[in-house]
Amino acid sequence: MSAAELVPEAGTTLPERPGSVPDSPALRTAFRLAAAARRGKAVHTRGAVVAAELARHGLRERTGVAWLDEPGTDRALVRFSRAAGLPRPLPDVLGLALRVTGPDGEPRDLLMSTTGDRGAQRRVLRPALDWRSGTYSSVAAFRTPAGPLLTAARWRAGRFLLAVAAPRGPWRPFAELHLREDPATAPDRVLTFDPGRYPVPGMAVPQRWLRLREPAYAGSRAGRARHDR
Repeated sequence: MSAAELVPEAGTTLPERPGSVPDSPALRTAFRLAAAARRGKAVHTRGAVVAAELARHGLRERTGVAWLDEPGTDRALVRFSRAAGLPRPLPDVLGLALRVTGPDGEPRDLLMSTTGDRGAQRRVLRPALDWRSGTYSSVAAFRTPAGPLLTAARWRAGRFLLAVAAPRGPWRPFAELHLREDPATAPDRVLTFDPGRYPVPGMAVPQRWLRLREPAYAGSRAGRARHDR
């Protein structure tokens, strides 16, 4: 199964869930103008999208989130992107977006970017050279039954290890992500991932992050729509 078979057809969009986050007109306008100028998304404009398989072995110390705690296998899409779109070989903040489909058919999205690995560095974006280098972190800690948890992905021995941690606690691996295609040769695609609208059940994005993310996403979508007319 390739990424092309899993990506929605051009012109189709996922159903939008009603938002409950106050709007920020200034932020919405800024991202709309940036998206229109770039003729695409305001940041992470394009990225290599590849098919993958996520093998979850679960966690011994439970978090109350079934997707983290229980073993299982998910078909997945992974997008590797560059935040500013700087040309290689210049370093850029790299993004790893993960989408799996839940048993109800709904998408479940996670977004991670290259950051530091320890303590407060996990919340600080850090440029990297190659999609296999460094640590990808969710930056924002999700609200879970076990308290705030960050997610991370690190390339090890031919696959990504996915882990969770309290903001200053040790990383606890819960899954392995096996790519089915080489991102270096995969075509770039425009595909939007949105964990605010499509969260993993039990992993809520904090409201303060949604106050920034939702208007930014809405503005970016509006800028792209204007270009696509």
